[in-house]
Amino acid sequence: MKTKNKILVALDLEAQSVVALKYAEHFAEILDYELDVITVVEESSLLSRLFSGDEVEKKLNKDVQEQVDKLIEPYTGKVKINTTISYGKAYEEIVEYAKMIQPSLIIMGKSEMPKYKRAFLGSNSLHVILESEFPVITIRGDYDFEKYKKEHHDILVPLDLKKDISEQISAAVEVSKLFDSSLYLYAVERKGSTGEKTRMLTQLAKIKEALIKEGVKCKTGLASDEKTPVYELICNEAQKCSASLIVIMTRDENKFTDLFMGSNARDIINNSDIPVLSVEPWDRKEGSEVFSQFIDIFSVYNK
Repeated sequence: MKTKNKILVALDLEAQSVVALKYAEHFAEILDYELDVITVVEESSLLSRLFSGDEVEKKLNKDVQEQVDKLIEPYTGKVKINTTISYGKAYEEIVEYAKMIQPSLIIMGKSEMPKYKRAFLGSNSLHVILESEFPVITIRGDYDFEKYKKEHHDILVPLDLKKDISEQISAAVEVSKLFDSSLYLYAVERKGSTGEKTRMLTQLAKIKEALIKEGVKCKTGLASDEKTPVYELICNEAQKCSASLIVIMTRDENKFTDLFMGSNARDIINNSDIPVLSVEPWDRKEGSEVFSQFIDIFSVYNK
């Protein structure tokens, strides 16, 4: 990965970000990376009216730093931790800080949202996913962390075989090498057609063969299900195979929008109890600022 050996975690002092901090420290310890903790304070208009700008910042800095220090204290002897406090809109400050430190990963807690809001990118984590050039891992819920550390190893890569999946596989390969994990390539067949199932199994086999030739540990799986929502199949499979991560592409290459992402990607992020690594596609000519192009999947199909 063309980045620095750092993990950036957003800590807003709420419960879900504290869970994210726990995972971030775990990943940093495995990789021997530094952990950068950013806490963004959105100044209240009441404080701004009562105190001058400098007074507000000094008071908030002191109070917030004390809370941050208390939360990171259990991890200070395990990895190097840097902290920073920033002011403004959380997702904007996180994106800008990431540009400055060039982390390999950004980790954020994904707070629960009412179902009627889930179609919109209202949360800070989803804004960061769409606006940052760095891969983002979202942590939802409070899965059994001790079980996760002991039993979850493979990286689940749900593939839409009708699309160009080269970037997704390239990202997954680099992450698997970072964590010394196996890839589990997983696809869903929706038509109930024997011919379609055979075609998809052939595609998966070719990709697996190409990856194994390059020294990547890999296995494949195919679900044939016409009714169950795709995201539900993927989230359930991640639990069954004890995945450590789910690697997804957040949107199609031709959809340049800051408001929406593909429904399957969004639903996986909103519903998975397993950490989700979101990667955006990159311009093939210019290349990615983070990942190397590992394999041209279309050329594999045509062999």
